[in-house]
Amino acid sequence: MNQNLKLRVLTALVGVPVILLLLLALGLEGVAFFSWVISMGMMFEFCKMFLSLSDSRQKTFLALVFTTLIHAFNYVFNTGLSASFLGLGPLLVLFVFFLFMVPGVLNYGGKDALNSDAGVAVLRIHVQELMALCFGMIYCVWFPLLMVSIRDFYQGKYWLLFTLLVIWSSDTFAYFAGRFFGRHRLYETVSPKKTWEGAIGGALGAIAVAGGFAHYFMPRESLWVLVVIILTLSAAGIIGDLAESLLKRASNQKDSGSILPGHGGFLDRFDGVIFALPVMYGILRFLS
Repeated sequence: MNQNLKLRVLTALVGVPVILLLLLALGLEGVAFFSWVISMGMMFEFCKMFLSLSDSRQKTFLALVFTTLIHAFNYVFNTGLSASFLGLGPLLVLFVFFLFMVPGVLNYGGKDALNSDAGVAVLRIHVQELMALCFGMIYCVWFPLLMVSIRDFYQGKYWLLFTLLVIWSSDTFAYFAGRFFGRHRLYETVSPKKTWEGAIGGALGAIAVAGGFAHYFMPRESLWVLVVIILTLSAAGIIGDLAESLLKRASNQKDSGSILPGHGGFLDRFDGVIFALPVMYGILRFLS
C-alpha cells in the first residue's frame, strides 16, 4: 500500500464516524452543520483558486461571510428554500456589494483609472472575479444546501447516506478498476487518468455497497429502482469529478487543497457528491 493510499484510509477512518454522527445521530441540525462545513471549505478553496488581485483576502472573507449567511437564512427561516434559487437570496446582496469593489468606485482612483489600458485590464479581472464568485455561490453553497432538503424527505437521513455511499464507493472501486484494468480514456483532455473501465467498475462497486445498505435500511424500495438510482448518481458523480478537474486545470492546480490528507481538499473530496445531490433531490421529488 503506497503512502497516499494509507493517508486516504486513515482520513476515512477518522472522518466516517464523524459524518455518521452528524447525519444519523444529530438530526437536521447535524446535517445543516455538515453542509455548512462543506460549503465553507469549498468556498475557501474556490476563492484561493480564482481570486488573484491584491484585495483577494477581503473578497474571500466576504464570500465566507455570505456563505454562512445563506446557510443561516435557509435554516432559520425555511429549510425548504434550499431546494430553490430563492434560498440564494443573499447572493443578490453579494453581487451588488462586489460591484462597489471594482476599479473606478473604490480602489483605483475613479474615472481616471479607466482611461488607461492598465486600469481597464484590472477592471476586467475584477468583473471576472465577481462572476466567478457568483458561480462559486451556486457550486459551493447551493449544491451542499440540498443535503438539508434531502434530509426532510421520508427516510431522508438514509437517502442522504445512500447518496454519499454511492459516490464514495464508486470513486473507490473506480480507482482500483482503473488501475488494474483501465485502457480506454474517459475524457483525456480534462482528466487523463480516468478510464471507462474504471467508471464501469465504480458503478458495479456502488451497486454492491449502496445496494447492500439499502437492503438493510430501506427494504421497502424496489431493487431495480435502486439500481437505476445508483447508476444515475454514479454518472452524476463522474460528471462532478470531471467538472472539478476542469476547474483545477483552469487555475493550473493539481489539488484544490491539502486539508484532507490523501484526499486533497474539500473540492477534491466532495466534487462528485455535490453534483449527485440535486439529482438525488429530483429523484425523491419524483418518487414522492
